[in-house]
Amino acid sequence: MKHFYTYFICLLLALSCGAPDKNPQDTTPKSEPEDENGLAMATLSVINMREKPDYAAELGTQALMGTPVKVHYRDGYWVNIETPDGYKAWVNDMAIVPIDQPRLDAWKTSRRVVVTNYYTFFVNAPRPDAAHVSDAVWGDIVEATGTAGNYTKVSLPDGREAYVPTADVTDLRTWVDSRKAVIPADAPQKDVEKARALIIETAKTFLGVPYLWAGTSIKGVDCSGFSKSVYFLNGYMLLRNASQQYKTGEPVDVSQGLDNLQPADLVFFGREATEDKPERISHVAIYLGDGKIIHSSMLVRINSLVEGEPDYYDRKPIRACRIIGNQDCGKGVVSIAASGVYF
Repeated sequence: MKHFYTYFICLLLALSCGAPDKNPQDTTPKSEPEDENGLAMATLSVINMREKPDYAAELGTQALMGTPVKVHYRDGYWVNIETPDGYKAWVNDMAIVPIDQPRLDAWKTSRRVVVTNYYTFFVNAPRPDAAHVSDAVWGDIVEATGTAGNYTKVSLPDGREAYVPTADVTDLRTWVDSRKAVIPADAPQKDVEKARALIIETAKTFLGVPYLWAGTSIKGVDCSGFSKSVYFLNGYMLLRNASQQYKTGEPVDVSQGLDNLQPADLVFFGREATEDKPERISHVAIYLGDGKIIHSSMLVRINSLVEGEPDYYDRKPIRACRIIGNQDCGKGVVSIAASGVYF
C-alpha cells in the first residue's frame, strides 16, 4: 500500500449533495475480515458502492473500471472496499478483482489506455459485429496489449481479453500529460484562461445527464459527483462530496456577491451559520461566468444566479473555491499525475 494513498490522508465520508457526513458501513457486522492491506481493482465499467451489503441499500458512490481500491471486509459475496479518496462502501465480489502489490506495481508501469469517448464497448473480436465483453465509459482504464486494424487489444482488470475501437481510447500517460487544465499557480494568464475554458467545455458535455444520487460517471451524477468527474477528466482528483470540496483549493469570497468568481470556480450552497446551528454545505456547482452556473440538479443544467433571469436559481452561494492552479500543494487538490494512484 506504500504510495497508494499519497493523497487524501484524512477523509470523512459523505454521500452526495445534501447528505450528512457518515460512514454507515461501519455499523454492519463484518463476518470475514480480510488482510488489512488487501488490494483489488474495479473491473466493471462503473461499480456501484452501497452503504450496506445489500442491493436495496443506499448507493454511496461509484468507481470506474481500473480504479485501485483497498479491501477491508467480506460478508458473503459482498466486499467492503475503500476508494483512493477514502470512501468506504460495499460492492458485490464480481465488481472487483483481488490483486497483490507486485501486480499493482506492474500495472502502474504497464501500457494502459483510458476511454475518451462517452460510451463504448469492449468486444471479443476486432470487428463491428463482435459480441460485447463489457460496456465502457469515459475515464475507464485498461491495459493495452496490441492492435488489430482499427481496434486496440486490451486486457480488462480481471484478465478478460477484448478489443475496443482505437478511436475511443487514448494512451493513459499521453492523456494525463495532455490535461492542459492542470497548470502551475504562476501560469501566464493565457494558460489560466485556457484551463478555465477546458473545465467549462467538459462540464457542458454533461448537459442533460440525469441526476443520480452518489453518481460519479457519465451514466449519472449527483452535484459533487459532477464536479469531481469534470475535474478528473481534466487531470484533477477532488474529494468526494460538497462539504469536503469547499475546504479545498483557494477560498473565494462570495459574501458580497459574485464579483470575485472566475469561470471554473466551484460555488457552494447550503445553510448559513446561525447562533443555533452551524453552517451546512449541501450543494455545489461550477461557475460559468456572467452569473451562470452549471450543476447537477434533477439533471445537469445551466442556471443563473442573477435574480430576474428566466433560469434563476433561487439559492444564495455561501462558499466558493478555486481549484485551478492549486493542486499538489497541500490544499486538498491533487493531480492525477502526482497522486501515486495510477503511476
